[in-house]
Amino acid sequence: MTSLTQRARRAMPAPALAALTLVLSAGAYAEGFFDGFDGTGGAGPAWETATWPNGTPFGCTFAYSEVWKERGLMVLNVNGGTQRCGEIRTRRSFTYGKFSTRMKASSFAGGNSSFFLYTGQAGTASHFEIDIELINGGTVLHTNVWKGGVQDFRQYPIQPGWHTLGFEWRENSVRWFSVDEQGRETTLREQAVSVAAPMQLMLNHWHGDNTPDAIGFLGRWTGGGGPAYYDWVKVE
Repeated sequence: MTSLTQRARRAMPAPALAALTLVLSAGAYAEGFFDGFDGTGGAGPAWETATWPNGTPFGCTFAYSEVWKERGLMVLNVNGGTQRCGEIRTRRSFTYGKFSTRMKASSFAGGNSSFFLYTGQAGTASHFEIDIELINGGTVLHTNVWKGGVQDFRQYPIQPGWHTLGFEWRENSVRWFSVDEQGRETTLREQAVSVAAPMQLMLNHWHGDNTPDAIGFLGRWTGGGGPAYYDWVKVE
């Protein structure tokens, strides 16, 4: 995957960037956060739902219609027929902490089911990001950290299905981990990096647009779709 792939994919329209700036100006939140996604309806008051296209390499437009709660789960859907997909982000921003989720990625080719922190304008000095992305039909775990628009990623094979995954953001490092059914934590990767900018927690599910960058990162999208599921998210 080239750096252009990730740099392009977080582009936001001017109104969205303005809203993000207002949120960040309120300051970072040190206290914890938890959402078990109980109830019905949309994402809920803690979250903002995206309603815009991100441009290449995204092949779909984020929309309210592809975000809902169901049986204690957050569902982010990719609708291959309407070219709509789902993204939510916390209204709060965070600086440092341990971020984790229990999630199940989609299984179609060319899709991406993610859990990440983000701030700034993609590809610029203001761009900071810490990623967990499940790609290639949920069989590859893509971990990434962006600092000033420059990325450092590693990928790992993973079995399709439910996983508890997360990262611990410290002052001078990021540590990615998985948690098994017995609650035992395994460190997957630890990267020395200093990132201090407050970031919003985001979940999204989308498919690529079959440009060379999208294919290089996600593989070719062949028209499939369907849901990614999130049981809960936690910050501590």
